[in-house]
Amino acid sequence: MTATAAVGGRFGAQARKGGSAWDLLLAITLRDLRIKYHGTVLSYFWWLARPLTMGIILYFALDRVLKFGVPHPAVFLLSALFPWFWFQGALHASTQAFIANNGLVKKVRFPRIILPLSVVLGATFEFVATLPVLVLLVAVSAVEPSWTWLVGIPLLIALQLALLAGLGVLVAAVNVFFRDLAPALDSGMTLLFYATPIIYPLSRVPDGMRQLLQVNPMTPLIEAWRGLFLDGEMPGLDLWPAVVFAAVAIASGLFVLDRADTSLADAL
Repeated sequence: MTATAAVGGRFGAQARKGGSAWDLLLAITLRDLRIKYHGTVLSYFWWLARPLTMGIILYFALDRVLKFGVPHPAVFLLSALFPWFWFQGALHASTQAFIANNGLVKKVRFPRIILPLSVVLGATFEFVATLPVLVLLVAVSAVEPSWTWLVGIPLLIALQLALLAGLGVLVAAVNVFFRDLAPALDSGMTLLFYATPIIYPLSRVPDGMRQLLQVNPMTPLIEAWRGLFLDGEMPGLDLWPAVVFAAVAIASGLFVLDRADTSLADAL
């Protein structure tokens, strides 16, 4: 029996026994993480590889070649790249939440919302596991640690998790019926990357374009992450677009999944 089948069987058995939704969510989240890193020796390194590699490349290009001239360029980039890759990875993986688990959807009765939520929760675990490295990199970059990190980090994690939960449920349900969503989302994420102040400060964007960028819910989140790590600034009312978008995303995701629930198994 393969590792996938074994853990899938255990999850199915737990679901048939009527385990609580939280138990099922944790079980399938751990299942996915085991499968993802089964047989790897450097799993923790792979969590860090993408933001660190991108950070090194952008640091060299922007600071050493183009002389971009932002304070603490390494922290400037990494404090944005770590939460960005959490967002991108979770949303990309969520598109396959139902498709990759079609056997469970067809054979086992359980709350369907658990599948996309488990993807988002697994990505969140990965992000939280990388935070000590980010904090260490910030500390060695001559940026003084701040007590605001103790409050600001959990607050921003909770808000970004809420945003991802809503979007994850929405794209997971829609992608079952419209399979073009996944490749379209990949292209859209590339565009969104440059429409988010990750490799440039929002303060340098012209006023008219700045207002347009602030419609993007990741803009206030990235600005809040950067302000927290660079200047010790507590997240404030500037986060309201992300809060509103998260609420809309959660409501939309629940609505679409509720409408699609009875047709999911047939569509798969």
